[in-house]
Amino acid sequence: MAYVSLYRKWRPQGFGDVVGQDTIVKTLENSLNTRRISHAYLFTGPRGTGKTSVARILAKGLNCQSGPTATPCGKCGECHTIKEGTSLNVIEIDGASNRGIDDVRELRSQVQFTPINAAYKVYIIDEVHMLTTEAFNALLKTLEEPPAHVVFIFATTDPHRLPPTILSRVQRFDFGRFSEQAVVERLQTVAKGEELEVDLEALRLIAQHAAGGMRDALGIFEKCASFAKKITVDAVVEVLGIAPQEQVDSFTEHILGDSKLEALQIIDDLHNQGRDLSQFALAVIAKLRNGILSGANKDEPLELRAIEQLSETVREMRFASDPRIVLELAVVKITTTKTSLPSADMGRLEDKVRTLEKEISRMQMLLAKGNESVSERVSSTQIPKRRIPSANDAERSAYVLEIWPDYLKGLRDERLMQCEAFLKEGTPVEVVDDNIVIAFPRDRGFHKASIEQDSHREPAERVLSKLMGKQVRFRCVFQDETASGPKQVAPQRVQPDKPSQASKRKRQEGHPTVKPDVERKVNLEAGITSEQPKAQDSDAEAFLRASMETFGGKIISKPKEN
Repeated sequence: MAYVSLYRKWRPQGFGDVVGQDTIVKTLENSLNTRRISHAYLFTGPRGTGKTSVARILAKGLNCQSGPTATPCGKCGECHTIKEGTSLNVIEIDGASNRGIDDVRELRSQVQFTPINAAYKVYIIDEVHMLTTEAFNALLKTLEEPPAHVVFIFATTDPHRLPPTILSRVQRFDFGRFSEQAVVERLQTVAKGEELEVDLEALRLIAQHAAGGMRDALGIFEKCASFAKKITVDAVVEVLGIAPQEQVDSFTEHILGDSKLEALQIIDDLHNQGRDLSQFALAVIAKLRNGILSGANKDEPLELRAIEQLSETVREMRFASDPRIVLELAVVKITTTKTSLPSADMGRLEDKVRTLEKEISRMQMLLAKGNESVSERVSSTQIPKRRIPSANDAERSAYVLEIWPDYLKGLRDERLMQCEAFLKEGTPVEVVDDNIVIAFPRDRGFHKASIEQDSHREPAERVLSKLMGKQVRFRCVFQDETASGPKQVAPQRVQPDKPSQASKRKRQEGHPTVKPDVERKVNLEAGITSEQPKAQDSDAEAFLRASMETFGGKIISKPKEN
């Protein structure tokens, strides 16, 4: 009898033989027992996880003489031919070889024929993702409304390559990788059936390198059985061409310590022995990972950096002409990082930096508060305090004249330079109840109008009210309006936008209010340095000139005089 590979010989023949896919097995068993059969199934997952094997078992359950059943007898003609791969009712198609539209058209022409001595005609298409777009489009209609006797079972390792229109018409099952324990248990069953002597640690090493694939594990197991009568750890190491665990442990200790030269020597020895350096790097990564998970090692930050560096190295080694150089470079980077940047010292430095940042922030807050308090003390002491006069208007008038220079200086300290500049051109003449009467020359109409604006008047009144000990208000007039005596000035406030009757009368009579050669300037410290308009200028020209000089600007054009 011809020799049969172990992965074929020990392929599961019933749902009870399938390990590691309990949820999928239970669902399919219930589907068969309740006769809720879908017209299309999709089995996805990594290689060697049992997709094709489960598809054949499902086909047995559908076409067994006692079926549909979750426990096919395995003895009837249909079960036997399905096991041997010779059944006329179960057609296995390789999607990679039959991927064109012509192949799908041929399949569509065959699905119309009824099965022979069976309930279903089952099409198992492996690597279905290899079909072309045209082939999928041709299959779509048949897949959507197949004959009642047809069941499709698709198997693929790349489900994302299938069109959404196909995915939406199938019942999907995702096969996961086998755990190491499940692989070991299956290998023990095979070893017992083949009457092979094995070590448990050897089986665990095989399971680690199988990466969750049962077919890969059986392939390694078969090679080891051919290499030695007893499957031991040394036999597995020799067959796989990997480094012994002792070298992995020693190398790990060297890169976590300061033994760079010893680590490089191990790499050189492995290279001379013909070992697979990529597998060695993966074994070291696994060692570091287990150390972190178990908490056995104390230098966890360095272990994490080593895992990151070695993982990147494994990717680069696949394309390197000399993988040894790439791995040696990784060792140098890991050990240099540890030497120049100890994790404990770095942690202390980071703590110190955070402490200094908090201290600087606290000092800045204290400094800002100190500046505010100093500013308040300075502003409060700039104006000398004097005895506030009684309710007599005459005493109040004398008091205002006495503090007026200090009051103007206080306005500057309060950053009210514009108010100071405007009020400098006027003179307090008397106090009438709560009104401070301030007289301006006729040629200072701009300053009078400006201080009467709420944005300037209100803050200036607030500062003077503090000095007077009561709320006071400004009442601005021209000097010629007070010529008949202070007592004739009515206490009512003059609206700034409405010139007085006397002012109108003076302008109508054409009497000049200032000498033609008089020129005045606004306070230099306030930044207002322009000259005032001459007396022969009209009120509009005087206002325009004063505005230009105060706010900056120039006349682009001037209307012609009639």
